[in-house]
Parts: sequence; structure tokens; C-alpha cells
Amino acid sequence: MDVQQVAYLFAVITGIVSSGIIGSLWAALTDESPYFGMLAEGDHLTPIKLPVLICSGPTTMIVSSFWWLIERPVVGAILLFGGIAWSFFQGVFILTQIFGVT
Repeated sequence: MDVQQVAYLFAVITGIVSSGIIGSLWAALTDESPYFGMLAEGDHLTPIKLPVLICSGPTTMIVSSFWWLIERPVVGAILLFGGIAWSFFQGVFILTQIFGVT
């Protein structure tokens, strides 16, 4: 493997792990897993829901893509690749802005 491929893989893994941690913390604190329709419900946690949904979005998309891969493979593949791309960008942001990796 080339160094760039390892860096891409590390960024994707960092994005997936950080997304999973945030989603798990939200589920532990509120007794509901994050999902994209939770912004439609207005309550006292609404200002916190948007950042949680943005940060936990990659794993939410990847997990929902598994069901869609069975029902509609094209939609499932789009969701899977979208979740992986989102986790890549989130991982790049975390590695560059928080840890200073260049």
C-alpha cells in the first residue's frame, strides 16, 4: 500500500470512529439513537440535535445503507458511499484541525 492510501484509510476510520462515539453518547444520554428525522421533533434538545446529527451522520448513513442494500441495492450503494465520503471529510477535519496532522 502506498502512503497516500494509508492516509485515506486512516481518515475514513477516524471519521467512522468519531461518528460512532458521538452517536453512542447521544444514545446513552437520551435513550434514542440519532436518525435524520429527529430534527422534525421540536423539544428542549433541538439546539443540540443539529451538531449531534452532523457529527454522527456517517455511521447513521452507513447503518441505514445495510437495510437499503437488501431492498434497493442502488439506493443502498449510494448511501454507503455517501457515508464513507462523509466520514472521510470528517476524519480529515479531525486529523488536520484537532490533531494538526498535515
